[in-house]
Formats: sequence, structure tokens, C-alpha cells
Amino acid sequence: MTDVADGQLWLDPGRARRGGADLSLAGEAVTARRAQVGGGIAAASTQRPWGRDDIGAAFERVYRGAEETVLRAWDGVGRCLTGLGADVVRSVDANLETDAAAGGRLDRIADPRRHPR
Repeated sequence: MTDVADGQLWLDPGRARRGGADLSLAGEAVTARRAQVGGGIAAASTQRPWGRDDIGAAFERVYRGAEETVLRAWDGVGRCLTGLGADVVRSVDANLETDAAAGGRLDRIADPRRHPR
């Protein structure tokens, strides 16, 4: 996506945009998998398959917090990947716009006829 040569940073906008789009798609896939598999895990655990005796109750206390943490983190990873992909695409577009605007200003400095006073 980028290449650093001779102290300069070169951006391949098409490749960077595709990378951002791929990140967004990966985030959507993680989110969908969380909904499918994670939802199944949450639904199955409501039945308390480990039992309701003293040992099952002890397991429940420890398990429930861990389950919630894992499912919340899984959901967060999906959202973050999706958002990061969109941010990459916006960053590439902003970089190209900034570069074009700076180039236009430099052209006007180099050729005063392009910028009447």
C-alpha cells in the first residue's frame, strides 16, 4: 500500500483503498460470525447445561462473566475492523485531496500568471 524510498512515502491509492475495503469486509464477517456462533453459545448457556446443583452454581458464577466478556470483545473486534477499514478509505481520499490542493498551490507559486493579483 505504501513504499518508503529515499525518505519519501509513496501511497498506492487503489491498493490502499482495496485494503481498507478488505478490512471492512473482514469486520463484517467477524460480526456475522459473532451473531451466529456467539448467539448460539449465549442461547445454549441460558439452559445451564452444567447443572443447577452447588457445583453448577459455582461454575455459573465464573462462566457467566467470562462468556459476557468474550462475546462483548468478539463484537468489538468486528466493529473495530469494520470502522478501521472505512477509516483507511477516508484517509486515502483525504491524503489525495490534500496532495492535489498542495500541488495546485505550488503550481500557482511556480507560475504567477496562474494566480492573478
